[in-house]
Amino acid sequence: MTTATKLADLAHRTFILGVFGATVYIGVGTVQLVNARIEKNKIMKATWDAEQMAELRRQGEMEMERQRLEQQARRQSA
Repeated sequence: MTTATKLADLAHRTFILGVFGATVYIGVGTVQLVNARIEKNKIMKATWDAEQMAELRRQGEMEMERQRLEQQARRQSA
């Protein structure tokens, strides 16, 4: 093999390895982004669920207070 052929072969192999490395790097980055999005969605859902539960609890407490006041008013009027 001539020196030019060896250099061309080396350059080609280096290029192929570079493309492969870049592909792996992009793939890993994409996986990390997808995992981060999944975690964010889990946190958002948990936050939403907690807010919904707090709202339901608050509504239940308000309803119990309303019923208590109605009973108290009935007792006072009777």
